[in-house]
Amino acid sequence: MSTVRHGASRPGGDDDSYLASVSDLMVGLLFVFIIMLMAFALNFRTAQERTVASGTELVEAKEEAERTRARLAAEIDNLEAEQRLLRAALAAQQAELESELVAVLAQRNQLAELADGVADRDLARAGMLQQVQDLLAQRQVAVVIEPENGVLRLPEELLFDSGAAVLREEGERALRALAYALARSLPCYAQAPAVTQRDCPRGATPILEAVLIEGHTDDRPITSAPFNDNWNLASLRGINTYKALVRFEPSLELLRNDRGEPLLGVSAYEARRPVVAEPTDAARRLNRRIDLRFVVAAPSSADLARIRATVEGRRP
Repeated sequence: MSTVRHGASRPGGDDDSYLASVSDLMVGLLFVFIIMLMAFALNFRTAQERTVASGTELVEAKEEAERTRARLAAEIDNLEAEQRLLRAALAAQQAELESELVAVLAQRNQLAELADGVADRDLARAGMLQQVQDLLAQRQVAVVIEPENGVLRLPEELLFDSGAAVLREEGERALRALAYALARSLPCYAQAPAVTQRDCPRGATPILEAVLIEGHTDDRPITSAPFNDNWNLASLRGINTYKALVRFEPSLELLRNDRGEPLLGVSAYEARRPVVAEPTDAARRLNRRIDLRFVVAAPSSADLARIRATVEGRRP
């Protein structure tokens, strides 16, 4: 009997061992699972915290970006406002410069007109001098002209003896020819009776301010009576030349400048305006002379007033 109980109890012991092993395995697996679950939970929490932190950073970054965008938008608005102001200022400045340019161009044109007018007058005077010289040459009277200075020159030996103011016979003849030439030419360039302007060239206008008969001497002091000095000699020579010209051609006395003043006059320079400034006999001979200086009128006061008004109108 006892032997049977011993044989019957062996299978039950193997089952217990098997169950114990399975139980241990399950416990180990459960422990591993628990550890894995804890690790997952920990990782999940860490990931969640990171996600939250990242979300917070994104929110902060978004807010910073929004602030940056707002600041840039404000700066853009300021720049656009400044640009509009700058464009307006540039437009105003451009308009002012264009206005000044128009005024400057108008002034330049007026000055150019004046310059052209003066140049035309100089050319007309040069033509008149050439005409007088040609008329004198037809009568065998040789004179020197300086067109650029408006001067017709009569040497002393043509008119006077040395140290004298009385016209020589040859001087009388020369001045008669000169008076004739002046009476034909001067009325075309001065205010004169219409009858004296019949032969004037086309376009001739009153351009002369004065015709001065100048007396000049050399630098040697005069010692002969009745002259106290070279001033007396130069003055009387000019006066006698003037009187001879109007005696031969009384119409010369009728000539006037643009203001209605007598055109012919007399001046004296003694030795103060030499032709050749050298202490030689040849130079002194050239310096003793009578010059007729044809003075062109300056631009009128109306022309100058017009330019002045243009300039003053341009000033700020």
